Amino acid sequence: MTNVRLLGEWAILLIASVLLVLVSYHQEWTHRLDATVLDFATEQRLSQPSQDIVVVEIDDRSLQEVGNWPWNRARHAELIDQLQSYGPANIIVDVLFIEPTSPEADAELARAVAEAGNVILPHSFAPEPGTASGTVPAFPLPQLTGAAQALGHVAVLPDRDGVVRRFERQMEVGGESFPHLAVTAAERSGVDVSALSAAPDNPIAPMHASGAFPSISASELLSRSVPPEFLQGKTVLIGATAPGLGDRYSVPDHAGRILSGVEIQANFLNAIKQQQLVYPMAAWQAALIFLAALAALFLSFWRLTPRFGLYLALGLIGGLLALSCGLLIFGGLWLPVVSAIFGIAIAYPLWGWRRLASVSRFLEHEAYSLDEVVKGRGDPSPASGFDPIAQQVSRVRGLIGATSERLTFLRQVLATSPDPMLVFDKEGVLALMNERGQAIFEDQSGDSTLSFQDLAEANEASYDGQKQELELKDGRVYLVARSPLDPEEGSEVIALRDITGLRASEQQRREMLEFLSHDMRSPQVAIIGLAGTLGHTLGEDERRSRIEMQARRTLKLTDDFVQIARLEYEGIEREDTDIGALLHEASDRAYPLAKRKNIVMETRVPVDPEFCQIDASAFSRAIDNLVDNAIKFSPNGKTVSLALRRSADHSIQVEVGDEGPGLPDERMRDTFARFGAHNSKAGPSAGLGLAFVKKVVDEHGGEIEVFSTASDGTRFVLTIPCPASLAG
Repeated sequence: MTNVRLLGEWAILLIASVLLVLVSYHQEWTHRLDATVLDFATEQRLSQPSQDIVVVEIDDRSLQEVGNWPWNRARHAELIDQLQSYGPANIIVDVLFIEPTSPEADAELARAVAEAGNVILPHSFAPEPGTASGTVPAFPLPQLTGAAQALGHVAVLPDRDGVVRRFERQMEVGGESFPHLAVTAAERSGVDVSALSAAPDNPIAPMHASGAFPSISASELLSRSVPPEFLQGKTVLIGATAPGLGDRYSVPDHAGRILSGVEIQANFLNAIKQQQLVYPMAAWQAALIFLAALAALFLSFWRLTPRFGLYLALGLIGGLLALSCGLLIFGGLWLPVVSAIFGIAIAYPLWGWRRLASVSRFLEHEAYSLDEVVKGRGDPSPASGFDPIAQQVSRVRGLIGATSERLTFLRQVLATSPDPMLVFDKEGVLALMNERGQAIFEDQSGDSTLSFQDLAEANEASYDGQKQELELKDGRVYLVARSPLDPEEGSEVIALRDITGLRASEQQRREMLEFLSHDMRSPQVAIIGLAGTLGHTLGEDERRSRIEMQARRTLKLTDDFVQIARLEYEGIEREDTDIGALLHEASDRAYPLAKRKNIVMETRVPVDPEFCQIDASAFSRAIDNLVDNAIKFSPNGKTVSLALRRSADHSIQVEVGDEGPGLPDERMRDTFARFGAHNSKAGPSAGLGLAFVKKVVDEHGGEIEVFSTASDGTRFVLTIPCPASLAG
């Protein structure tokens, strides 16, 4: 499947999921499941009911002691009179007085209501005469309406499952607004209901179970057996609670499933007074949350594996449930999320099915391709499995096994190769590398996105494509041999052959030829000339002196060369040596030469012997070379110093310094080069003396430093490892 096709299916599924979620949310297809979440979260929001709300129940006891229902309205007047004597804040009567009875009883009730001055009466709605669907308010008798403090409707608003969770805070009938009884009562109690009036939807009220509010029987009130403080200053609701008497409604399970009308009114009023009302979230806000959840899910289809995609889908479902409950419990907002969960639950398996179909096609194609690669033909490999997918997986597994065996064989070939080897794919990117190759490109051995040129640059190596040579920053040189694996694709294998020794030998041969053709030839030509006709122009003593000087120069060059060659092929022989005594001997040997130039030899050596295992002969010769150079290049009357000290890391340091003009710039650039730049004015030299010094220090595992300026002269500092345990 191409990416374009896959993207198209992804977009179609996304749009379909969004439409499914929005339609199911609008049509309330998941209402029952959402109601379950709502009831659970609402129960968590419940707090202790207000003790300022008291219910006067017209219960079985009242019917037994006072008489059967309906009561004479004079009895209701007596009930209000008795209640008013306790000084309640408000009296809410949840009994409809719409139809007239006897004039005397109706008048008595109107009197009691008027004298109380704080009675709130209910009204209902009835079908409008002469219409099929119209309604009109059904008020109490006119004399009762005029006597009441306020009116409020008692219509309930059951949800689609028949459970009462919310109330119609204000009904619009015939262009007039009629507030709910609980809203009217709350407003008369001094509660600010402006937010309730401005809310776009009817609120949800958490319901307490029957008996949660303080209550008394109407018969107790009529018998005046109620303590005064129980009713004083309270909001009192009067209503029927006896079974079969009055209205009863279905409520959530945590509220007992069934409540009488007066208890529902008490719950509504309590929720308003305690600000426990829950308001449905605006539809556009809910839509944004649902879209964000679906977007996260569908983006994960591109970035996450199926396992982690499943984890994300489950996480989104749990997150939506947690968000819904959290908003309701702590923010008083209701977000029904089951429609979004339904969309996620549908979208994930649908996308999984489409990907499975894509994987099936891919396995079939790859099995055919691998058959061609492994067997050289496209015939299907044998497979076993319960269903087509399992059979395809079995075929690919077998072919991958065969390919893996070939790859393992190739790795073994690479591993046993004595040379570093690298394999690059058709894109020129590193695919395989043996251990010897990893030793060269150790910093990038784990990076399989680099070309050969990238590897060379990352390791600061220089690659000469014309000579096919790779020179590393440490001086190693490799010959690069390339061989194509598949000329059509462009893949190749590169082998590196270490030619560092060969290049060093070539360099030495070049230096040897230069040495023989120039440095050794020059004094010999001079001797021949002095012995021939050119020498007759000089005095005999002068001629012999010059011949002797050129002969000594030849001998010195030969001796220096032989000593370097001996070190290269034989190495050093260590023995316990007193370094201080060795420096004193070097100073003594240099004394005659220093005396001729009136140079002072200054030797600073500790009193106690400093023993170290070194090659005494080679080390003495190296010191002699440095001292001789210091004397040769120092002006008359100066000082040449030798110093010995032991450093904190148990190495010994030998310092040879002079007060000469310093090394020339060309010599400072490569102080220890063989046959390097030299000044013949000071005596026979071809740079072999300093090269010998460097070779001796290297053989001892030490270091040598050079400090040279025209004003302060030159100092050579030799540092040789020498553990304290070797000291004498």
